[in-house]
Amino acid sequence: MNSKQVVLITGSSTGFGRLFTETLARKGHTVFATMRDPGGRNAKNASEIRALAEKESLPIHVLELDVTNDASVERGVDAAVTKAGRIDVAINNAGYYLSGLEEAVTTEQAQRLMDTNFFGPVRVNRAVLPHMRRQRSGVLMHISSGAGRVVLPSAGFYCASKFALEALAEAYSYELAAQGIESVIVEPGAYETPVFGNTVRASRGREAAEVFRQPPELRRRRDQRPLKASASQSAGSLRPRCRHKIPQR
Repeated sequence: MNSKQVVLITGSSTGFGRLFTETLARKGHTVFATMRDPGGRNAKNASEIRALAEKESLPIHVLELDVTNDASVERGVDAAVTKAGRIDVAINNAGYYLSGLEEAVTTEQAQRLMDTNFFGPVRVNRAVLPHMRRQRSGVLMHISSGAGRVVLPSAGFYCASKFALEALAEAYSYELAAQGIESVIVEPGAYETPVFGNTVRASRGREAAEVFRQPPELRRRRDQRPLKASASQSAGSLRPRCRHKIPQR
């Protein structure tokens, strides 16, 4: 690893975002852990992250950033740049899961899902790219899923959001490589994270409204080391590989 990076992570309150925040900070990178409403609904999570940073003397800064709001994204990115002087890595992690028969998903539900899972990264990337372009370096990391490659029943809209994200990420890799900016896709397999506890279910249809249940084999705690290694390698490399598939372990 050539140098310590300044990393901005969306959806850092729980799950993979929290994992990336702690892992990268412990490796000496400056991390801006962003989330919605750190003074309200995410106050407990924000407080825990700040307490960890103080206890272990970690370079973590909690910022408010809502990926569905253009102004909030701009404010969050500007705050990070003002404090650190640059952004080297943007990890687009914020997202959620929508479950149910596809015909039972309303257009409003589909739009809200895409606004977070797809347009969220669009907003973040648009905000950070001018800074990366001036630096002639940077990494855009997109946390996708195995569902970005394989379609799952009752998860068609979630899969569609990840397919779209991966198409965007690959287009960025072609367009930005000559400017020293890399675009990376991380495809985790089945991990038990709060994303399943926060599942949104289709509004219409009795069958579609059933509670999403994970098969017992998915409830086991997965080995998180490959995921940590991919995030660390991509954040610290000048030429990270484009696609990281993280299988179930």
